[in-house]
Amino acid sequence: MLKQITIAQQGKFQNNKLNEAFQMENFSIQPIINLTDNLSSMFKELAVNKDDVLLTTKHIIAPYLNPADLPLDVIYLENYIHGEPTDKAADQLLKKANEKDYRRIIAIGGGSVIDNAKLLVYGGNKTITEIAATGNQLPKKRQLVIVPTTTGTGSEVTNVAVFNFLDKKTKVGLAYPSMFADQVYLIGDLTKSMPYKVFATSSIDALVHSIESYLSPKATSFSRIFSAAAMKIIIQGYLKIILADQIGHTPQGALLQKFLEASTMAGVAFSNAGCGPVHALAYPIGATYHIAHGQSNYLVFNGTFNKYQELGADLSALEQILAEILPVKPADTLTELNKLINHILPNQSLSQIGMTSETCRQFAASVIKNQQRLLVNSPIKLSETDVADIYQSLL
Repeated sequence: MLKQITIAQQGKFQNNKLNEAFQMENFSIQPIINLTDNLSSMFKELAVNKDDVLLTTKHIIAPYLNPADLPLDVIYLENYIHGEPTDKAADQLLKKANEKDYRRIIAIGGGSVIDNAKLLVYGGNKTITEIAATGNQLPKKRQLVIVPTTTGTGSEVTNVAVFNFLDKKTKVGLAYPSMFADQVYLIGDLTKSMPYKVFATSSIDALVHSIESYLSPKATSFSRIFSAAAMKIIIQGYLKIILADQIGHTPQGALLQKFLEASTMAGVAFSNAGCGPVHALAYPIGATYHIAHGQSNYLVFNGTFNKYQELGADLSALEQILAEILPVKPADTLTELNKLINHILPNQSLSQIGMTSETCRQFAASVIKNQQRLLVNSPIKLSETDVADIYQSLL
């Protein structure tokens, strides 16, 4: 059964504030979001043909269908990329995908599949470096359909794709209007085989998305609705897992579907309001130590929020929402939230992954140089010294 719950809007909701600066707030949901029971229903709805190409991985697609039975081409990501996306591997995939003039890209997978699929919408013979430099001007030549198979990235509803640029030794986020999907399908059944650690790290990533987008200066009353809804679903879901003594087991059924939907809600929120310093500080960690993105966020989450409090950032609205969900006193929310997440996935110190005081200084410089796209979404301005202090406090 197919349920279409959100219709794409090419324009944006605009709330004009008549003040001295005449500011404008924008909110939009770009792709059509569909809920369906299985892949067969989706492929029938899409009426796939030889002008389509499926980007996926063998271990994801094999339990559900044989792509050879479908009238389209298939590219398996593992033939080009091992681990998280890099600029070098992306160029190999672009070369392969551009051998034919496809009309539509269908991406079924986690963050790596989705991020790489977004590059393929341009067609032609562009490299990732050329896309990074001119993506705003390049026309979109292919439609994009995304089916997420993890409960965390939210990337299916954003125009952001993150790659490890090897020469820069950090991850860089590309974000251009053409990289939005045209349609998204949420099929909870595809996420049930996630290993528990993948579920834990990806859902933590979604929780961080919801919190950072809520605090962003770009947040609006509309984006905060999605941020708060995602926070509530994920935190209450964690509490259910703990109370049911199911830590270590990926949730199934309706609860897993809720986590998938919460991830997409958080994606809508940060697509509009952006993520912030937690993501900025996590990027060099993930790029250097090859740690899952959600886990990298978790490593720096507590230290970042301690620095916010030290600098006097106003977190009261967030604390009030968290107090209602957990429930605890507002002043205790961040402490209790960290305790809760630590039940789901025990945290590590940065020294345990190999960081030193010198690494802290190097990463701080890298963050200030390469991650301004994210730092501008901080609830309070962070200097290079502040960033180094955050890392240092977590050793």
